[in-house]
Amino acid sequence: MHVLLIVSLGSALLISPVLAQGFLTEELSPRAVSLGGAFVGLADDAAAALWNPAGLFALKGFGVLGRLAMPAPTTPFEIWGAALSGGIFGIGGALWYGTKTIRAPLREEHALTVLALGAGVRETMSAGIAMKLYDELHAGQRFRGTGIDLGLMVRFGWVQGGLAVTDTLGTQLVAEGDSLEIPMIVRMGATIKLLEEKLRLMGAVDLARQEELRTIRVGIEFQPFEGIALRAGWNGREITWGGGLGVLH
Repeated sequence: MHVLLIVSLGSALLISPVLAQGFLTEELSPRAVSLGGAFVGLADDAAAALWNPAGLFALKGFGVLGRLAMPAPTTPFEIWGAALSGGIFGIGGALWYGTKTIRAPLREEHALTVLALGAGVRETMSAGIAMKLYDELHAGQRFRGTGIDLGLMVRFGWVQGGLAVTDTLGTQLVAEGDSLEIPMIVRMGATIKLLEEKLRLMGAVDLARQEELRTIRVGIEFQPFEGIALRAGWNGREITWGGGLGVLH
């Protein structure tokens, strides 16, 4: 059986902190962040479990992804995460676990576990589902909850479109005598693949009841050689950029 091992390195320039409602989705996805978060219509690696589980259908072989960010004077938090993913017999899946610890001014802890599956439902269409387990230490209280994401992906030659509903109907994180809500977000986007898929142009929109969560995203990815990629984007607030190095075995 062919085994695919990918180690990816990436970064993004973010001028303002990621919205808390993202709950590690963006923090664990340096590639997606460097593309301005316009990832719902591409979602072709293990991070699809966080953005659009329908994209897991495209996975072949088995792989791993990792993310590590240590505290700095301007960013007093620590993030780490890892995913195992694989695809066989037209079904792809991923298991993610990630944490974020904020050290100042008041210590907070966030943990997210995601189990996601994606499968083809027609020749040009796939669907996916993800179950998310939340664990958050906030204001001295421990909040826990379970959320569900749903995804759909369609492909027509060099154009690919995606739709994802995150935290369907909203997710309640419950502590003793208190609760927090993670609102539902509907993400829609498309990807155009050019130059034998070496160049990818992406656009996406986030829709939510809360005005501050609505945004338009764009991204571009250029892969001049296999395993090397350059990326840039706009996430509705600032310019993002990054690079990737893949090691295949």
